[in-house]
Amino acid sequence: MTNVLLFCTSEEAKQVTRKALNMKEGDRVNICSTFYLVESRTCPKNREDFRQEIQDNNTFESEFIGASAQDCQKWALNNQYRVNFVEHDIITMADSCNATDNTLSIQFYSRLDPPLEFEGFGALPREVKTWHDFRVDYKDARTVYTSLYFGPFGAVYPAYFGRKEEFTDEHGIFDVAKAERALLSHGPDTVQD
Repeated sequence: MTNVLLFCTSEEAKQVTRKALNMKEGDRVNICSTFYLVESRTCPKNREDFRQEIQDNNTFESEFIGASAQDCQKWALNNQYRVNFVEHDIITMADSCNATDNTLSIQFYSRLDPPLEFEGFGALPREVKTWHDFRVDYKDARTVYTSLYFGPFGAVYPAYFGRKEEFTDEHGIFDVAKAERALLSHGPDTVQD
């Protein structure tokens, strides 16, 4: 099983980091987590060396406190192929901004070059070979990851990339529920040849 890398870049964001790590999916038998907490600048060789949860009374340290988004992105790109248990081209970050509103920054690296063409939207994502940021409520982070990775491009890309500005509020928070409703109503058969 693979998980998404989670970077905590500020002391203030440790609480939202803990909340995100401790969210589990599944039933009592098949419980799974979504994130691996990246605490060290040395990439762990085993999945067990990444934390997948933190008890409420425990704390953690991270060598990424004070790191920039670019530092985390670079680390992920340099290390994601060294092991077979992390998702490629997607990371999650918790910084001081996220600490105040319980959000996470989901960052998705687009490699499609040329990008796919979508009716009514043109090429999506519009910029390639770059990171795309979605600031979302931490409870919605798994949904974003699941849609971007496993949803049909023909529905996901228009909803997430084509209408990103429309679904982002005045505080910079992307409304995942609106994107998911649009995704369901858009349909997967809209990729142009």
